[in-house]
Amino acid sequence: MTLPPTIGRYHVRREIGRGTMGVVYEAHDPDLDRTIALKTIELAFGATAEERADFENRFFAEARIAARLSHPGIVAVHDVGRDHATGTLFIALEHLHGRPLDDVLKGTARMDWRRALEIVRRLAEALAHAHALGVVHRDVKPSNVMLLPSGEPKVMDFGIAKAGTARIKTTATGQFFGTPLFMAPEQAMAGPVDGRADLFSLGAIAYLLLTGRQAFWGENAARIVTRVVQEDPAPPSAFVPELPAEVDYVVGRSLAKRPEDRYPDGRTLAEDVEDVLAGRPPRHRGSWTPPARRLPPTTLLRMEPPLEVDLEPLAEGTSVAGTPVDIEAELATLVSPTPESAAARTTPARSHRLAPWPWIAGGAVVVLGGLLLLAARGRVPTQAPRASPSTGGSVKPALPTLTSPPQELAARLRVEFEHPLRSGTLRLWLDDELALEEPLEGHVARKIVGIKFRKGVVEETLAVPPGRHQVRVQVAWDDKKKTESVSGTFRAGEERRLRIRMSRLRKDLSVEWEATPEGEPS
Repeated sequence: MTLPPTIGRYHVRREIGRGTMGVVYEAHDPDLDRTIALKTIELAFGATAEERADFENRFFAEARIAARLSHPGIVAVHDVGRDHATGTLFIALEHLHGRPLDDVLKGTARMDWRRALEIVRRLAEALAHAHALGVVHRDVKPSNVMLLPSGEPKVMDFGIAKAGTARIKTTATGQFFGTPLFMAPEQAMAGPVDGRADLFSLGAIAYLLLTGRQAFWGENAARIVTRVVQEDPAPPSAFVPELPAEVDYVVGRSLAKRPEDRYPDGRTLAEDVEDVLAGRPPRHRGSWTPPARRLPPTTLLRMEPPLEVDLEPLAEGTSVAGTPVDIEAELATLVSPTPESAAARTTPARSHRLAPWPWIAGGAVVVLGGLLLLAARGRVPTQAPRASPSTGGSVKPALPTLTSPPQELAARLRVEFEHPLRSGTLRLWLDDELALEEPLEGHVARKIVGIKFRKGVVEETLAVPPGRHQVRVQVAWDDKKKTESVSGTFRAGEERRLRIRMSRLRKDLSVEWEATPEGEPS
C-alpha cells in the first residue's frame, strides 16, 4: 500500500500500526525536528455530511481533553488537526519504543505476580491523574497499554475519552465505546460512567496478567457482556495457588459489579497494591465490605447454553476482543433479576398483543406510561362476538366442538404469555382439546448497534365450562418445542389467570396460576 508523503505538516516514514479507527504512522515533525506517532482517523464509509461534522466535533473535543494530560504513565498528545488536501483527521502523539501489552502476553501463559502488580500499580497512578482532571479513558485494555523496554507502562489512546464535567457532550445518548472483555458493567448497560469504570477494566487486565486467563471470556460478545454484568470470576488464586491472599482482595475489589463497591479512585488502588508488594496488609482493606458473590464458579461451569440474541455485523468489525459493542441495559436481568424486575413481571401486561418493554440499567423494568389497555379478543359461542361484562372485550370459546354453557355461566381463562422469541407458535389444550393456537412474534425491545433483544406478549381470554380442567401449554419455535401442564378448578362467572413464562437464557417454560381472590392457587 502506498504511503501518503505528508499528512498535515508531518512527513510520513512508515506504517507502524492499524486498527478499527485508522492507521498509525511513524512521522517526522519538521518544525520541532522530532519523531512522532501520527494516528489518522477514518470515518465509516457512507457517513453523511451531518454525521461527519458530528464526528469531527467529537474528535477535536476529545483530543483537546487528552492534551490536558501530563503524566509519565500517559502517552502525550502533541497536536491534532485535519489534512487540508485530503480532509484526513489526525492526532500527533509521543513516539514510543516498546510493545503493546497484549503483544507481550502472547508469548507467555502469565506474568510473575510481582511484575504484574507493579504494572497495575503504575497504571492505577496514571488513571488517577486523568480522573483528577475529569477525564475517563473508557477503553482501558492491553492493546492500549505500551510496555517500554524499561518495564514502564504507558496508557495510550485517550481518543475516546470523555470529560465527566465537560460542557460539550457530543457522545450520542445510549451509545458507548469499549471492549467487552474489559468493559465495566455500567458501561455495558449504557449507564453513567466515571473513573471507577476504568478501574474495573484495570482489574480485568490484572486478572489476565496474573492468571493468563480472561476474567469474562465467552464465545461471543453477548456471552462476554452477560458475564461482565452478572457473573463473578473465580479468584486468581484458584488458578495460581501460590498467589498471596491479598491479591484476591485487590482484584476482587477492582472487579466488583457495583461502582460503589470498587476502589473509589486509582490512588487508593495503587496504595493497596504497593502494600501487597511490600508484604504489608493493604491499608484500605478495613474500610471495604465485600459484596456477595453473584455466582460461584461451580455454578458457572453449568451455564453452557449461550444467550439467544441477534448478533449483527458490528459497526467497526467483528473481532470479539477488539470491537466496540453496544448492548441494551436489559442484560442486567438475564440471570438473576432484581426484586423490582420480578415484581414488574407479575403485573398484567397492558397490551393485547406483542408489546416490547424497555428495561433500565440495574435490571429494573419500567412500563412506559400511556399504553392503551386493549380489550381481550376472542369469540363467544355464536356467530358474532359478544362483549364480556367483566372485561369489556370478547371471549373465545375454549371448546368449539363441545356444547358451551350460556355466556353468563361460563368461566373465563385469561392466558398471559411473555416470551423472548423472534417467532413461533403458542398452543393450549383444555382436557386434550385444542383450545388456542396463536402465532408468536417478538419485537426488538431496543436495538443499539451490535445486539438486539426481543420481547413479545400474548394475551387471550377463553370461555371455559365450569369444573376442573387440565391445561396443557406448548411453545414451538425453530425446531424446538417445550410443553408444560397444570390443572385448575373453574367456577361459573369467575376468571382464572394463567401466566406462562419463558426464560431468556435457557428457554425454560413455566406455567402457573395467579392466586384467586380467596388466595387459593388452584
